[in-house]
Amino acid sequence: MKQKFNYYMPTRICFENGITKQMNDYIKGERVLIISDPFLFDNGTATRIGEGLVGKKVCYFSKIEPNPSCESVDMAAEVAREQKADCVIGLGGGSSLDVAKIVSCLVSNEGSIYDYYSGGNRTLGNRTAELICIPTTAGTGSEVTNVGVFTNKKAGIKMPMVNDEFWPDYAIIDGELTFTLPSKVTASTGMDAFCHAIEAYWNKGSIPICDMNAMGAMKLILENIKTAYDEPSNPTARGNMIVASLIAGIAFSQTRTTGIHALSFPLTTEFGASHGTACSITLPAFIRISKEEAWDKMKTLSNYLGFESIDSFADAIENLMISMEMPVRLHEIGVKEEDLSHITKVGLNAAIIQLTPAVMNEETVYALLKSIL
Repeated sequence: MKQKFNYYMPTRICFENGITKQMNDYIKGERVLIISDPFLFDNGTATRIGEGLVGKKVCYFSKIEPNPSCESVDMAAEVAREQKADCVIGLGGGSSLDVAKIVSCLVSNEGSIYDYYSGGNRTLGNRTAELICIPTTAGTGSEVTNVGVFTNKKAGIKMPMVNDEFWPDYAIIDGELTFTLPSKVTASTGMDAFCHAIEAYWNKGSIPICDMNAMGAMKLILENIKTAYDEPSNPTARGNMIVASLIAGIAFSQTRTTGIHALSFPLTTEFGASHGTACSITLPAFIRISKEEAWDKMKTLSNYLGFESIDSFADAIENLMISMEMPVRLHEIGVKEEDLSHITKVGLNAAIIQLTPAVMNEETVYALLKSIL
């Protein structure tokens, strides 16, 4: 066990079914911007929350796409500045929450996200707007991290941005918001949460607090994800999944992610895979190679989760994904053998890949990808 580590979690977490009907209790300012994707605006979820904010001036930005672009961030920031927003609410999956993080900072910081991100030479000053994140999927964990992931279309890359100003003031967890998630989204976001947990656990920068959180999150996911997939209105499974996602988020907020997420970036930006699919498609292969430098930890985890060996654990994860009609081979999302070298190089450009408990270089990463082509 490590003799020295640091743990910092400044976000206040509030969990209760139906809690989003009481949002006035958490908002200090008067001018509120709610950021969501088009679906949550069109189905009335965003406006229902906004209409419940008694005495507040509320406006909406709902042009959030999957893998949000810097251009979307700048459009949302313009609305926030015009509104003079003193509270920014992110509502939805990771895309909406991540955009809310940077927009809450850009209210009081001039310029474009490009000035601060991916080669920009400016540093974000202190955030003045309150930041509240409300997840509607059981997978992102973004409501309890200081990370945002954005797509730089100018450079053709998707990269994480880490900043202490991104810690939300409140994470509002309302399990009822996940009851209508389509089964496909339930599967992909749930497996994304599993990736967050296992990457925190095997991470070269892991710490005991995160290990315990990660193990509990993985167990909770394996016990509930298939039920949530098969029975979308099952309140117990849905509630357990969003709690597991939250706990997994807390775990990786301290450690960051590893090779799974590094390789997911080109799979989303260049092959159109959803984030959860892009992460989980390499998960069984990474479980198998984690034996290289984390055999003892992975054996302990496998036994804790009810598997006889690390390999049987990997097989079970692959079978679970198949049972939820998720792709488990790269060719299923359009990847060809001639693409593997490029995917390898892009993944190796992400520093987090070296937090993986295995040798990560062009030869080993290429071999991993080819094994699941």
